[in-house]
Amino acid sequence: MSTLRRICTAVGWGLGGLLVAGFLIGYAAPFLRPSSFWWADLFAVGLPLVSLGGAVLALGLCGWGGYRRQWGRVVVGTVLLLLVAVRFGPRLAAWGPSVSADDALRVMTFNVPPSLGDASPQRTPLLALLERQAPDVLALQESRLRTGTDRQDVTRASASIRPLLGSSLGYAPPAHLPEATVVQQPVVGRLRLDSLSVHPLPPDGDTDARSRYTRTAFRWQGRPVVLYNVHLHTIGRARPWTLVAEQWSSLARWTTFLRTYREGALRRAQQARLLRRRIQRESHPVLVVGDFNSTPHQWAYRHLAQGLQNGAAWRVRGWRATFPATQPLVQIDHVLAGPAWQVTAARIPATGATGLSDHRPVVVDLAWKPQSP
Repeated sequence: MSTLRRICTAVGWGLGGLLVAGFLIGYAAPFLRPSSFWWADLFAVGLPLVSLGGAVLALGLCGWGGYRRQWGRVVVGTVLLLLVAVRFGPRLAAWGPSVSADDALRVMTFNVPPSLGDASPQRTPLLALLERQAPDVLALQESRLRTGTDRQDVTRASASIRPLLGSSLGYAPPAHLPEATVVQQPVVGRLRLDSLSVHPLPPDGDTDARSRYTRTAFRWQGRPVVLYNVHLHTIGRARPWTLVAEQWSSLARWTTFLRTYREGALRRAQQARLLRRRIQRESHPVLVVGDFNSTPHQWAYRHLAQGLQNGAAWRVRGWRATFPATQPLVQIDHVLAGPAWQVTAARIPATGATGLSDHRPVVVDLAWKPQSP
């Protein structure tokens, strides 16, 4: 074997080993304690793309190993393919026939920052989107409502959603609101929503309205429902994709990113633990929606989603990413439903270049599962 061939072989095996190592770390990230393995979340973000490369590598190992009768390579390739299939294999429900539910409850979650959107009273992008999707319950993140001393009074709303409250679409806040409070994750509905309460998330939810979640109670077809609208801690402002070309070699920039990412991962884990405890205490059917800032392959999502079903995973075929809106790469916006529900339909509408949000919404139709006699 020539020297050049040896070098190419060594480089190939090295790159293949790095690909497999990245795949395995990202694959294991949901099961690793974030206090020690917060960095595994970085591998989990790119797991879908890495898994595609891993599948190609696995097919190559199986084919080449079978041809050369090197069964160890066949075993390694087969194991990799099985891992990819288990995590990314299509849900049978998503590809099967649709479930008939003419009177399903349609829930939509959408992150609409207060600085985006259009405050004019005419046909705004948000109103046009709602006319097309027609959700019964709309959960918003980041858009603010300020309540007055009257429990039914909204004194101020973000410019991004102000036209919604005065539109003819019929959306209204819950009948009972907390007194003199900033609601950062509001919920509105075309059906009657009974009450909304605001609760702090650690570590600074008592002083920062952005670090809070809302709990909305209403009834659907005579049964009580509890909806949690959450916005977990962001990854921070130091993001690699915002760096200009000359900053990619800056060690200080990467150190700042890793420090803020670690802080964000630990905060999301802390918030997910608290929400998990609150959800477990609920005696009514639960919905959990919002911007988790966590993909299904990361620890915070897995911990929060225990015992719940992801509406998009069950009914959306193909790519389910929601961020960024123009070219979505990751799925961080979710609608989760408890075991009392069945998901009848789901979609992730494209919002286009409207400037409405840097996220795409998630729309899920839900119906009650048939009750045992």
